[in-house]
Amino acid sequence: MRTLLKATVARAYAAAGGLRRLHAGRVVVLTFHRVRPDGEPAAARPMRNLEVAVSDFRRLLAWMRERYEPVALADWIGRAAPPARASFAITFDDGWADNHEHAFPVLRELGLPATIFLATGAVEDRTPFWWQMPGLSDAEIELLKRRARPEIEARLAGHPDLRKAHALDFLSWEQIREMGASGLVQFGPHGHRHALMASLPRAEALADLRRCWALLRERIPGALAPVFAWPNGDARDDLAAELEALGLRAAVGTGRGAAATAAAARWNLPRNNVDRNVARHPGLWPWLLMRAN
Repeated sequence: MRTLLKATVARAYAAAGGLRRLHAGRVVVLTFHRVRPDGEPAAARPMRNLEVAVSDFRRLLAWMRERYEPVALADWIGRAAPPARASFAITFDDGWADNHEHAFPVLRELGLPATIFLATGAVEDRTPFWWQMPGLSDAEIELLKRRARPEIEARLAGHPDLRKAHALDFLSWEQIREMGASGLVQFGPHGHRHALMASLPRAEALADLRRCWALLRERIPGALAPVFAWPNGDARDDLAAELEALGLRAAVGTGRGAAATAAAARWNLPRNNVDRNVARHPGLWPWLLMRAN
């Protein structure tokens, strides 16, 4: 019932020209995580709400392309002037292997640019994310996000086989280079350990970010987007000078919204998460955009 109500309100708003007015000369940045095969049986893994089916992914992007101008995130951030018309940019977080297997073919088919923010510990060291520990519910994961890092590390120590079990979950450098060579996909830093930056001492947060950015500059110098994605959107306001000194031009968070230029909120630009429920209900696509205000 709630889905029907949201869809009805959003469609009426769009039909009245609300979306055209709302996003004229602005960019809506979409965030995806995992793109999975259609009809995949429910897997015993957490955070399923951040996975979208490949056919839903294709339909949504085709629908967006008909209504908004696609832009590469780094290109938009490098411009001082707003876009000529309502625009959108595609981003992915973390560095999942299915971004190459399932999302990349759709991007090529539709000719759409995208930016993937890599947690380099998963790519370089094949280190799983802590929330991949077996038995964690999504509610428990949300609670644990705010716990001290040593507590999480201690829990991880109780699962010595976790790395082997999830080694194939993440992109390889070979896959990353292939996508980068297409000219459609660029890559930005998402932290080495995907640690919540505001929960770390300042020096530790900087060291983690520097390691991530150094790996990207070493491994894929020709496919970089000089944009940092705050892990979990956990932004802090005391690192702007250091981010800029590293050669980064902006940072993105997880707050909903749209922007005309990066200057509006350079170190915590808005992005709009596309979850499993929104992706599979076309009636909610205008709702997603209506909330990006």
